[in-house]
Amino acid sequence: MVAESTGGRFRIALEELAEHVPLLVVELRSWQGSSEVVIVPDLVVTNDSVDVSGTPLAVTAGQSRTETDWKDALTEDAWLFHLDLAEWARKHLGPIVVDYSPKSYIGIRVGRRVWAPLRPRKDGAQIYLPDPDQSRGDESPAFAHFREVLAERGYTLNWQTTYNAGANPVAVRLRRKDLTDTAVHQLLEATYRAVQPGAHNWSEEASVERERAAGESSLEIESDAGEGLPEPGGMPDLD
Repeated sequence: MVAESTGGRFRIALEELAEHVPLLVVELRSWQGSSEVVIVPDLVVTNDSVDVSGTPLAVTAGQSRTETDWKDALTEDAWLFHLDLAEWARKHLGPIVVDYSPKSYIGIRVGRRVWAPLRPRKDGAQIYLPDPDQSRGDESPAFAHFREVLAERGYTLNWQTTYNAGANPVAVRLRRKDLTDTAVHQLLEATYRAVQPGAHNWSEEASVERERAAGESSLEIESDAGEGLPEPGGMPDLD
């Protein structure tokens, strides 16, 4: 909601509403110059689950930090973890931008979207990733698949839709050593692809790929079974 003023009896109602729904209330402050008017947005009411980092609203809401702030606050392992993750993502996935402005997490962005908010821990971070099937409500088939695969490797995937209006519901705790695990790589790749323009559901693409592979396997079996048979209309050579 954007308005010139949200004061008076409406403010209490808006603050109460923002506790239950992902609501942002912005007032436009007008400043008169010598020959122009400068309009500045001021975020006055916010739901904490909505991500405003990387926008002018983060500054007006007092939610901005710097790279130096984070480096001074983190352990060496936690700091190196986010650097290792960013380096791996750039090398194997594609362009990303590290955003240090949020107060509660380091954001790894893909375009304007926060792909991986990192809430630092002593030896790594708690990471919230988008669902590969792009679900923001119920647990998806993709989530069930990766939860099973990663459980076999000792990881626990949780489904949490309270963060950023459900935009990043896949939560996992990772450490530096985990960034060499192929199962973790597969999860990161699937979630990265989910935020690309025109992305398709991971489960649908995986189903199509399995059908294609099954078709190719069937053709190979038929080809192998046909080896050594006479050509149509021909007779085998007799000694």
